[in-house]
Amino acid sequence: MARILRICMLNADVPVPAVVTNRAPTYGRIFHELLSAATSHVQPDLEIISDDFDVMKGNYPASLSDFDAIIISGSANSAYDDLEWVRKLNTYILNVYQNEPRVKIFGSCFGHQLMCQSLLNNRGVIVGPDPKGWEIGVHNITLHDRFRTTFTKNAATLLEEFPRSVRLQFVHHDHVVLPTINSLPPTWMTVGSTDHCIVQGVYEPGRILTLQGHFEFDQFVNAETVKFFFPNLVPEVLSQHLDAIHADDDAVAAARMVLAFLLEKSGDQDTHKVVGGLLTPPLVE
Repeated sequence: MARILRICMLNADVPVPAVVTNRAPTYGRIFHELLSAATSHVQPDLEIISDDFDVMKGNYPASLSDFDAIIISGSANSAYDDLEWVRKLNTYILNVYQNEPRVKIFGSCFGHQLMCQSLLNNRGVIVGPDPKGWEIGVHNITLHDRFRTTFTKNAATLLEEFPRSVRLQFVHHDHVVLPTINSLPPTWMTVGSTDHCIVQGVYEPGRILTLQGHFEFDQFVNAETVKFFFPNLVPEVLSQHLDAIHADDDAVAAARMVLAFLLEKSGDQDTHKVVGGLLTPPLVE
């Protein structure tokens, strides 16, 4: 009998018109396709079932009892925008983390930033505009040693090998800022970094994984997104961005990594406490 992985897709935006017409109506559908394709290499007897929810319209599942995981998409909005739907999503994710320990959460780009803001704000972690500006196109993420070692141990039976770096598509101008090396709870770790952006994701085994880059974006999706949102770019600058986008990436390997995370054993909620709606480090006895 096939194992079933049930994913709640929280769409924080809709794809640009050309992507809707020629690729998929929601980012959730793109995630579904890529993760389903990854099953043959990670767990062949796995079937993925997913449902889309438009959080911009306030749509959420009535209960998470029918889901094993949540995926939060990217967005043209910022995690710190003073918008009702962003505030609601921020609160929702904190509540899930506190009260649904068996549900894993993955976030991409905006999803990465919002999760860090929601779960780590009391440790001084903030999301804000990157003073370096936009990171666009395919860039190489150097994976950090602690993440590689920990993730490889947890997913040893699911992945044949784990790379030292991955190349992903990017289109973002916000970033996650860690004030000090000890800003993360002890069970958390950073995923990796690029030359442009230091925090390329965070990981807590069995609970949380985020990526600043878009493994769900291929060349077509990212090119159409950039052309849609930057219609007034001078041709030379647009050409530079499109050249950076039209490069080989490791989206297939990243999809397998994310799927392996979603199949990890759920974390132990006793390793941390959420007090007053804020994540705190473990108590030392």
